[in-house]
Amino acid sequence: MPAHPAYLTLNRHGTYYFRLVVPKPLRSAFGLQREIRRSLKTDSQRLALRRARQYIARYEAIFDRILAVVEKDDYQPSDEDYELFLAQIEKAEAHTGWSTAKPSEVPTEFKSQLSDREWQEVENSQRKAAIAQALAGNPSRPVPEGSQELAEHVFTEGRPLPLRMFRKLLPELIERLALHHQNPPTPTTTQAIQQTEPDGPTLYEIWQLQWENQERLNKGRQKSARTKEDEQGHARRLNILSDNKPINQLTLTDFEQIYLSICNIRTNRGSELPPPDSPRESILARGPEDQRISSTTIEKLMIRLGVLHAFAFRKGLTGISPELPDKPKLDHNPPGAESVQKAFSKSDLQAIFSGYLYAGAEPEKSRGVYPYQFWLPLLSLHTGGRLNELCQLDTEDVSEKEGIWVISMMDDERDRPLPKVLKNQSSRRVVPIHSELIRMGFLDFVTQAVKEGREKLFSDGLTYDPKKGWGSRATHFFCRFPSPSTKASGYLYKCGIRERDAEGRTDRKNFHSFRHTFVDMARESGEEAYLVAPDITGHSRGKEGQIARYGNGFNLHKKQSVLEELIIPVDLSEITYADFVNRLGCKLKNDVQRHREEHGLNQTE
Repeated sequence: MPAHPAYLTLNRHGTYYFRLVVPKPLRSAFGLQREIRRSLKTDSQRLALRRARQYIARYEAIFDRILAVVEKDDYQPSDEDYELFLAQIEKAEAHTGWSTAKPSEVPTEFKSQLSDREWQEVENSQRKAAIAQALAGNPSRPVPEGSQELAEHVFTEGRPLPLRMFRKLLPELIERLALHHQNPPTPTTTQAIQQTEPDGPTLYEIWQLQWENQERLNKGRQKSARTKEDEQGHARRLNILSDNKPINQLTLTDFEQIYLSICNIRTNRGSELPPPDSPRESILARGPEDQRISSTTIEKLMIRLGVLHAFAFRKGLTGISPELPDKPKLDHNPPGAESVQKAFSKSDLQAIFSGYLYAGAEPEKSRGVYPYQFWLPLLSLHTGGRLNELCQLDTEDVSEKEGIWVISMMDDERDRPLPKVLKNQSSRRVVPIHSELIRMGFLDFVTQAVKEGREKLFSDGLTYDPKKGWGSRATHFFCRFPSPSTKASGYLYKCGIRERDAEGRTDRKNFHSFRHTFVDMARESGEEAYLVAPDITGHSRGKEGQIARYGNGFNLHKKQSVLEELIIPVDLSEITYADFVNRLGCKLKNDVQRHREEHGLNQTE
């Protein structure tokens, strides 16, 4: 037997509280919290019991009066009803000067006199009354015969929605479903002849509409061509999984089947995606031996489907809410799976910085030697910068501020020729230049670029690609895998780092691993370095809450201090740009000259 009744609780300070669960119909009708909790302002159980009984008598009297109205089938609460209910609640407390409202705590289960099934029946009757009010003008009046099918469909589609949301969205739901479920006014047979519904756009066509809509609304800040290509590929796959059906013909079951089928798409490495109207079999795995797309790609496709569905719903192209389909849960780290090492190990770094770019002679089958090949790995290791961010640097992005040499990572307006682009707003930042980079000759290299009139710091050897920006050639140079058709391999592969397993999956190590390595170095350097690191790498601080949006971030001196204290896990003391030029200078000069003859000192288109 409990020491005190369930409506009494005792906090850690010894003060008694009264708690009473609000009946579910009242919670549904008025959007109330689950329970009312009040301090009884006493540590005496006897006095607490007396005060609690006063509360119970008043609240239950109010609940009984209001329930008698709420439980009627034709009841729909108005704003006046809501104000009246609150006034009654306040009246219940009017004679208890010792009462103080407190935030609700986690409640225990309330045993209602009605079963869950009975509560569901009450809620269903309220939904039907709301539909009758909308279609017949009165909640107690029967729905006209010609609208009964529409009423049933509205009820079915709206059941997953909470009652308050159902009432709020009911007019829009009726309007949308009415467009797709019309009955002829005078049927010619005993059965109603349903009008043929015109075909709406497919998922792929909806993506095209959405993209055009974004471009129209976001002039000057359009997404990159690379992003467009990625989204287009997602839309093509989703359209194939939908059997090229117009979206107004896709049922709730169809949407759920598309979500499930996404998990069974096979990889298409090295091959082009089939057209949007291709059969499902063209992209689905044929058996257990076929490799499926990664959980990351699955997640991107599910997000894209949700975005397209929401856009179509807003535009009235489908009556099925994007909140309704059940989606499979993804496990990015299933039990038994080996953890993926995204950062470079110490031995990886030793292999990279002892390769021909930093020691020894150039291999015979090199595709060209350029300054960016020497500097990009070092810059990324010491700044955590992304490959394209570094490739697109202008000579004017290197400057001295507050007595500190810095690199400014900024983007350009999209209507500017060959624009610089960044991943997001957080990527805009100013990064101090590590003293090791200065020792290796980075500032001397920048000075030489300015003297030569180069606008881009690494224009020798790199070109602008409308889809991939300035980093396309650098990606191939560092990360390319050899294939049966093309034997050329990237620098990391030559260093023995990039590998494929028996199923063709990569070891996930590429140029971006320098960024992971930088974050690991900051993490291992202590809490302060790890806290400052996002201001250096350009990572978003969105998960840190609203406080992260205030202020201007850490100052340059703090960022420089953190950078200088990082422990680089590999010895770079013998590496200099002058040594790179001395070892590979002959080929370097010829390749740079050849590139300038083909693309000019500064590429213009």
